[in-house]
Amino acid sequence: MSEDYVIIEEGKARIRVPNPLKYLRPDMVYEPAWAPVFYNPAQTLNRDASVIVLSALLSTQSFEKPVRVADPFSGTGVRAVRYAIEVPGVDEVYANDLDPKAFELIQENIRMNKVQDRIKVFRGDANAILYMLKSLGYSFVFVDIDPYGTPAPYIDAGIWSLRNNGVLAATATDTAPLSGSKYLAGSRRYDVKLLPNDIGTEVGLRVLLGFIARRGATRDRAITPLLSFYSGHYYRVFVKISRGATKASEVLSNQIRYLLICDKCGFRTFTSRVREEETCSFCGGPIKLIGPLWGGKLINDSFLKILKDMLNEFSYLQTRNKLAKLLELLENELTELPAYNIITLAKFLKTNIPPVKTVLDCLRGAGYKASRTHLAPQYIRSDADQEALLKCITR
Repeated sequence: MSEDYVIIEEGKARIRVPNPLKYLRPDMVYEPAWAPVFYNPAQTLNRDASVIVLSALLSTQSFEKPVRVADPFSGTGVRAVRYAIEVPGVDEVYANDLDPKAFELIQENIRMNKVQDRIKVFRGDANAILYMLKSLGYSFVFVDIDPYGTPAPYIDAGIWSLRNNGVLAATATDTAPLSGSKYLAGSRRYDVKLLPNDIGTEVGLRVLLGFIARRGATRDRAITPLLSFYSGHYYRVFVKISRGATKASEVLSNQIRYLLICDKCGFRTFTSRVREEETCSFCGGPIKLIGPLWGGKLINDSFLKILKDMLNEFSYLQTRNKLAKLLELLENELTELPAYNIITLAKFLKTNIPPVKTVLDCLRGAGYKASRTHLAPQYIRSDADQEALLKCITR
């Protein structure tokens, strides 16, 4: 009979986790939600990226000591342990989980990795713990909101507990609501108007960032996305939080937008105000309005370069090659431009779907900006007008 728990290695940590072999679905895929304490090996890239982002933050910015990190959804404690032993400059990590089994397992894993003096463990509601610590004068340079499902209920507490220019990291696994495929749930959770659309992963990432920006503004906090990406079954964003009412107002004015989409011809554009059009200005088809959402860049160029340079210092990471590929894709992606689905464009023209490279070469040859995206192989980004886009689909 297999053991109930096994010891695995992730990064430089040794972690005791529920045995994946005991929680397999009929298709033999591990289902982490079935385990007594949540641990998802598919999120290793997420955690590896978090280690590098925190390392880059502390290498480029000075914070008053002690440097504190909060992990209010610790599960097995893997993130907390890794932050303590892999990121130079971290003085204290505050780990928390509401589940009593998780609380015990976190303590065991902390002892196993000999970091009892640097990790403090709590058992409580994530919001309650963050607000309590803030009320006692404890603030953080990095708060990691990584729940199972939506991070929406915890964004306010995360923002409020950060120091000036600290970083909020948030994971969202509720990809269907965010993308618009379950638009009623997404509209409720993120206080937006969502509808089904042909660029769901793009919409989901921008809705999440827009929600964080709007919640931050209510507390006179401005956000700067440092790194934002989609990876298979989750969104992950890292945003710098800066204090200042003027800065927050500028973010709302300059970066919060609405997205107009025509599912018929593929036309789309960002707009700064709610428009009353019901039909597409290009083809006359029905137009959809989605938003408010983030309309700016999804990354910070200079921070991305630092992350790429730092990868050599983290050669031991299990997902290093995947991270390198992701960062390269993001470096070449024009994330400030709207995303198009070439399948929609080809369908409107009743023509075969062309290779993405052919479309990009055509657009660039005509003098427009154009790039692939990391979000989906059939998405592109461009500043071309609708007529030019359609010409390049048939070229």
